[in-house]
Amino acid sequence: MRKINFYTFAKFYLNILEYPTKYTIPFKGLKDGLHEFDFKVDHEFFEYFQEEDVYQAKADVKITFNKKTLVTTLQFELKGKLNVACDRCLEDLEIEVEGENSLHLKFGEEHEELADDVIVLAESDNEINVAQYIYELFELSLPLSFVHPDDEEGNSTCNEKMIQKLNDLSVNEEEKIDPRWNDLRKLIDNN
Repeated sequence: MRKINFYTFAKFYLNILEYPTKYTIPFKGLKDGLHEFDFKVDHEFFEYFQEEDVYQAKADVKITFNKKTLVTTLQFELKGKLNVACDRCLEDLEIEVEGENSLHLKFGEEHEELADDVIVLAESDNEINVAQYIYELFELSLPLSFVHPDDEEGNSTCNEKMIQKLNDLSVNEEEKIDPRWNDLRKLIDNN
């Protein structure tokens, strides 16, 4: 059985308690109309959500809170930078991260999620925690792969030594093909 020291447990527990309050918008006392809230996202934010490979990122999130009687809209704008290892050459890479999304709030008897962007809050609720929505927006704003961009001439800007090593170790498919298969392919292509 793995032992956890008290300090580690206390830090983890306090982190869980602290983060929800950092990303909470109290809306009960707000007048109808537009209100702006600014939040910062850093590696500690991702420690709260991720069990491994915590992102090294810094981002600003601006939330425009448009309070109305029937439907309240939250407009999220995320802009920041993420430091990761390149998927191709493993060198450090800084990626610009930007994204926008909106969330619509309605009020009802109990908390319910009607769709990805529509939530019903209980009439007794007086605040909303937006940490999960910020995390999801960040995740959706990431590219499929983390690779150095090509230069103006279309050449890779990855570490040249690493790319050369990968090319040396890659297997040339044409060298592995049995010549008899080539003869069979010619028969198929001719028909």
